[in-house]
Amino acid sequence: MCKRFIFAIIVLLFFGQTGVAQNADDYLDRLERAESALKADFLVMQIWDAWTFPQETRAQHAVMRIGMEAMNANALDQAERIFTKILSATPDYTEAWNKRATVRFLKGDFVGSEADIYQVLIREPRHFGALAGLGMINMRLRDYEKALNAYERVKSINPFSTDANAIIPDLKDMLGIVDL
Repeated sequence: MCKRFIFAIIVLLFFGQTGVAQNADDYLDRLERAESALKADFLVMQIWDAWTFPQETRAQHAVMRIGMEAMNANALDQAERIFTKILSATPDYTEAWNKRATVRFLKGDFVGSEADIYQVLIREPRHFGALAGLGMINMRLRDYEKALNAYERVKSINPFSTDANAIIPDLKDMLGIVDL
C-alpha cells in the first residue's frame, strides 16, 4: 500500500490533479508530447489499461483476462480460441484483435497476425503495440524497409519507445540509410 501511495504522489506531482486524461486518445495526445521517459512510461501504462479494458467491452473483460492468462502460460491454441470468441461477440474490441495478433505471431502465423494487426490499426491508427508487432513481422520476413516504416511510426507516437529507438538505427544500417 505504501508503494501505491508513493506512486500516486509522483503521478500528482508530474501531472497535477486536473491533468489526468479521460481516455486513450487523451493519453496518446499527451504521449506524443511527453517530455521525459518517466512521463511516457506512465502514459503508456494508462493507454494499455484503456485499450485492454475499455468501458464499452465490460462484459468481455473477464474472458479477456482468461485469454491473457492462457497467452502468458504459453497455451497459445487456447488463447487464440478465447480471443476469437471475444471477437465473435465484440468485433470492435480493438485489444482482442491485438492480443490474437500477438498469439498468432508467437505461433509463427505471420499472415494471420498481420491481418489482425490491420484490424487493430483500422480501429486505432496510433496503436503503438500493433505497429511494433508489424515491425517484428516484417523483420522476420526480411522486409526491412517496411519494418523501419512501422518502427518510425511507433517513435512518432512514443518518442521514448525503447524498442523503436534501439531498432531504428539497426534497420537504417541494414538499409544503408545515413542520417544527416
